[in-house]
Amino acid sequence: MRRETPRILHVTESMGGGTAAAIVEFVRSTPQFEHHLLFRRRTGSDVPVRHEDLFAGSRDAGRGPVRLARALRETLPAVAPRIVHLHATWAGLVGRTVVRAGAAAGPAILYTPHCFGFECTDLPAPVNRLLRAAERAVAASTDLAVCGSPREADLARALGLPAVVVPNTTRARTARPDRRHDGSIVTVGRVGAQKDPAFLLRVKALLDRDHPGARWTWVGGGDPRAEAALRAAGVRVTGWRPPAEVRNHLAAAEVYLHTAAWESCPLPLLEAAAAGLPLVARSIPALDSLGLDPDLGTAEAVAAELATVLTTGRPGRPRLQEAFAARHTPQAQAAALAAAYASVLGPIPAPPLTRVG
Repeated sequence: MRRETPRILHVTESMGGGTAAAIVEFVRSTPQFEHHLLFRRRTGSDVPVRHEDLFAGSRDAGRGPVRLARALRETLPAVAPRIVHLHATWAGLVGRTVVRAGAAAGPAILYTPHCFGFECTDLPAPVNRLLRAAERAVAASTDLAVCGSPREADLARALGLPAVVVPNTTRARTARPDRRHDGSIVTVGRVGAQKDPAFLLRVKALLDRDHPGARWTWVGGGDPRAEAALRAAGVRVTGWRPPAEVRNHLAAAEVYLHTAAWESCPLPLLEAAAAGLPLVARSIPALDSLGLDPDLGTAEAVAAELATVLTTGRPGRPRLQEAFAARHTPQAQAAALAAAYASVLGPIPAPPLTRVG
């Protein structure tokens, strides 16, 4: 008798930017499952993510947690998933409440925070405390937290969640043409508090004294006032661009700069590494836990590292970046994610004989 392919329902109220890209990679890494999607596109991320060829079915839940809860209640009996995989904070809170309330013996619940909401440094302290308390309140409804970094896994365990680390990855490969050093520095992501454009401007002011000819590009969009401040300081802001254009910007750059104030495991870092770019990443707990340079915590240190790369073509500690890239391959993600799913399902069928990568 033929075994039925286990179904996984992915749920997110943040289908845009890095969350969307991470979900797509999860699905590509586990073709032995039948994947379904319940989502809402993230406001401000206007670049569509094509998913028709990856998911057996998908549904736009509409805007807001109430509509997400209603759509999830309706979707569960229609899909009958073995696993509900919740992505990002709001889907994590709403989904764990809805699924566990529906039946005592329902699907397994996995939760990937894509950076916990209470890590946001731009929120008032009472809001962060409320988000942390909400995470604790639904922790017992979580079978497994699937985390992007050791730091995120530690935070999950502190909330009472069983947790494993599944490395993020990218299959994007960018051919870098031979060219002269032109001082081009690129950043990718949402222009907002998380990516901390104000920190980038402090770095730029320091670097401009020694490398006034450097060319700065921020690929992405977001807060209009932050965008205006970047442009006023001489940073080109492209707005949201399709993935192929993002890869073109990476291919044309000399160095990738990441200035985020909080993170999990950001996809742009992996895309830049895949493009062969030297990485200059601000030191924060999540990136330190991933093995990147822990001594780049200040604008002065980041500016000095950028100067090193622009002068020599190499980061100060290239082996750290090489090890980071080696740990975040499609093969590593496929093995870790299959093990995470198997831990809540038991034995699962082998994947089709297709190449991962």
